[in-house]
Amino acid sequence: MSAERDVNRIVRSWIRAEEHESADRVLQTVLSRLDTTPQRRHMWPPRRFAQVNKYAQAAIVAAAVLVVAVVGYNLLPGVSGPAGPGTPAPTANQTLTPSPAASSTFETVTFTPFGPDGFGMCPEGISSDCTEDPRDASMAFTVDVPEGWKHSPEFGDVIGLAGERYGPPDGASLLITRGSWLYSEPCRPDDEASADIPVGPTVADLATALDAHPLLDVTTPVDVDLAGYSGKYLELQVPADISACVRYRPIDRTGYAQGPAHRWHYWILDVEGIRVVIEAYDFAATSAQHQAELRAMVDSIQITP
Repeated sequence: MSAERDVNRIVRSWIRAEEHESADRVLQTVLSRLDTTPQRRHMWPPRRFAQVNKYAQAAIVAAAVLVVAVVGYNLLPGVSGPAGPGTPAPTANQTLTPSPAASSTFETVTFTPFGPDGFGMCPEGISSDCTEDPRDASMAFTVDVPEGWKHSPEFGDVIGLAGERYGPPDGASLLITRGSWLYSEPCRPDDEASADIPVGPTVADLATALDAHPLLDVTTPVDVDLAGYSGKYLELQVPADISACVRYRPIDRTGYAQGPAHRWHYWILDVEGIRVVIEAYDFAATSAQHQAELRAMVDSIQITP
C-alpha cells in the first residue's frame, strides 16, 4: 500500500488546511472504497490479474484525485459553480460605437435673427406671404458655438466653420429663419424673380409645400421636438449639378445652395404661434466631427419667445 499512501500524501498536501472540509471527506470516502470493494476475478493467470489490478487501482486513484481537485476548486473562496453566486451571468455587449465627440470648448452666443434686416422680416414689395409679428424683434436664440466655428451677424446671423467655410467639399453652417413662399423653379437663371408658390404661416403649411414640390428631393416630414417646441423635420438634397443656376434657392428669405449636392436639414417649429425654421447645412464630405458639432449646436438651442 506504499503507492496508496503516496497518493494520499500528495492529495492531502494539495488540499490546504484552509480549504473546505468537504474535500477531505470525499478523499476519505474514495480511499476507503478502494480497500473494501471486492475485485472480480477473471480467467487469467494470477500474475496477469495482479498487474491489471494495480493498473485499475492507479486509474481509480487518479480519478479520485480529479474528483477531489474539482470539488476543492469549486469550494475555494469566491469560486462557484455555473449557476452559483459570484459568477456573473453572460450579458450582451451594450457598448455602442462612440460618435465623434463635439468640441468641449464653446462660446455661448445669443442673438435675435428676426430683428431689423434679419431673415425673418418681410421686405417691402415682395409677393411672399411673410407674416410679421410684433414679437419677432424680441425673439432670442441662444446657441453653444464650438471652437472652430464663427457667428456672423453681418451675414444674417449665420453660424459656420471659421474662415467662411460654408461651401464644398466639406463646409457646414447653421441658420435660423421664419420660412416663406417657395420658388416653382429653384434653379433660377437670374436672381430677380419673386417666389411664386404661396405658403401659409404654419409649420404644416411649409412642410407640406416642400414635400409636394415636384422639383425638390425631400424626405417625408416627420414629427419632431426641439428646444421644448414641437414641429416637423425633413431633409432636402440639392442636385449634384447646379451649374446652370445663378442661385439654387427653393425658399424665399433664406439661404441658397453653397454648392452642388448641398444637404439641408430643417427643423420647422411652432414657437407659441410663430413658425421658426432651424436650418443646418452640410455636405457628404463634411467631417464626422463637424457634423457632430453641427448637431450639438442644434441640440443646444434655447429659444426665448
